Amino acid sequence: MPNPRTEHLVICSFTSQEWTGRPDDGAGATFVRFAVVGFVLCLFLMLFVPLLRIVGFTMIIVTFFATICTALSIRAKASRERAVLQRLTATVNEVVLELTADKTKQLSAENFRSLLSGGSRPLPVNGVSGLHLKVVGGPSPKPKQNALAKPEEVTTTHVVLAATPPDYGIGSFDRLLETVTTDPGFNSPGT
Repeated sequence: MPNPRTEHLVICSFTSQEWTGRPDDGAGATFVRFAVVGFVLCLFLMLFVPLLRIVGFTMIIVTFFATICTALSIRAKASRERAVLQRLTATVNEVVLELTADKTKQLSAENFRSLLSGGSRPLPVNGVSGLHLKVVGGPSPKPKQNALAKPEEVTTTHVVLAATPPDYGIGSFDRLLETVTTDPGFNSPGT
């Protein structure tokens, strides 16, 4: 029997700039940038604050400044990504509730995050299988490149409903109806 064709319906999409799942990615480079800014700031302040002319004290201030700024930067990025994840989860849950009419089939943020890392989740509609929640077109893992290389391209990921007609679905009914109507031994009750 031939494999039935799977249809996809896009529920929502997001780009690799909106959500990466790794808000701390590039923390080392961010720390170095803030350390350079802190050092330049200390060099300027050395004109007015003689205590900053002590190398050890300057290094402590630069390290403290870079650590605080890096932590705040990572926290802000994590907060933005968490908001995107919650928005996407709410959108998917609305569709799931509309299709299944079952609140227990809705996804938590953790379940949605695991769905984004691969796989699919079956969604039986009134006990009928054939509907799956999938993620299509996610970013493929790439090796790290140096900072002077061209910037990473933006990829779009789609959360889709994949519908595969079951074996006992409409196609089977159509074949049954065709067989019955073309059978010469079939006598309709009206004749």
